[in-house]
Amino acid sequence: MTTIENSVNIISETRKKIRPDKRIFVFLFFVFISALFWFLNQLEATYETDITYPVRFDNFPKNKVIVGDMPEYFTIRVKARGFKILEYKISNTFLPYVIDVSKLTLRFHSSEKTSRFFTLTRLLEDNIEGQIGSDFQLLKISPDTLFFEFTKIVTKKVPIFSEVKVEAEPQYMIKGKIIFDPDSILISGAKPNIDTIYSVFTKPIKVGKLNKDFTDEVDLVPIKNIDFSNVSASVLIKVEKFTEGNQRVEIKTINVPDSLVLRVFPNEAEVYYHVGLTDYEKIIPQLFDIVVDYNDIKTQPNKLNLKLVNSPDYLQSVRYSPTSVEYIIERK
Repeated sequence: MTTIENSVNIISETRKKIRPDKRIFVFLFFVFISALFWFLNQLEATYETDITYPVRFDNFPKNKVIVGDMPEYFTIRVKARGFKILEYKISNTFLPYVIDVSKLTLRFHSSEKTSRFFTLTRLLEDNIEGQIGSDFQLLKISPDTLFFEFTKIVTKKVPIFSEVKVEAEPQYMIKGKIIFDPDSILISGAKPNIDTIYSVFTKPIKVGKLNKDFTDEVDLVPIKNIDFSNVSASVLIKVEKFTEGNQRVEIKTINVPDSLVLRVFPNEAEVYYHVGLTDYEKIIPQLFDIVVDYNDIKTQPNKLNLKLVNSPDYLQSVRYSPTSVEYIIERK
């Protein structure tokens, strides 16, 4: 017998030995059927379980606003047949239960800066049980008490600030500040919240590099529990070509005692800046204030540093030379 024949015989004998017994498949089939019937029988049984039930509050008192957050869900203990609980766990199909605050029996709790009331959730059991259907028996609602803290609605005017990132193409500049219309809005809400808000912001947008005026409508960033008179604002970004200019400006002295004279050398500085073409002819030396401060002598005994304290806000890249000067002090 050849080696090949021996190998074929070995493989054939091995396959005969490991051939599964059909009785095993029959046994497993009946085990599966038994498990299935057991599972279906268990679904017919009655169980208690906790489910999450969405709620929403509506019709708050006029001219009042709720302070803090109200619960978005109740945890309710229910009794139901297993297949109904399984159906809920899979689909979670309950619609939010809308609580009409104007129809609640609210009991007074306390009053300081706000008015606090409460009601018991067990008073809502009939309505909730009616909404979840007869397949579920309602046993308990958590929380057992709802607290409502009301305060008067107040209104305040606040400015709009920009979250717009702006760049101009080479040889162009953004002219002035970004203009919003409106430039401010009215916000309304609970006084403790309103008192902490001093401005509102636009949503961030990037407009890219500009070589002409840009206009668009920009949404404002909402603030939780605060109402806006406007939810958006139009934005205008003015763009124009610029040129470089310069002016010779006299250096002024400040905080000098009446009995002394502070003389600086040189007594003028050269101011350099970028300015839009339409504003180029408007620039004169009197629009700039460059000073040295007598009080700086204690820390700057050799030279006094110059300070630019005033210049037109529509200029860019403003700089000056020199940045410090020598000085002498004389008595009058």
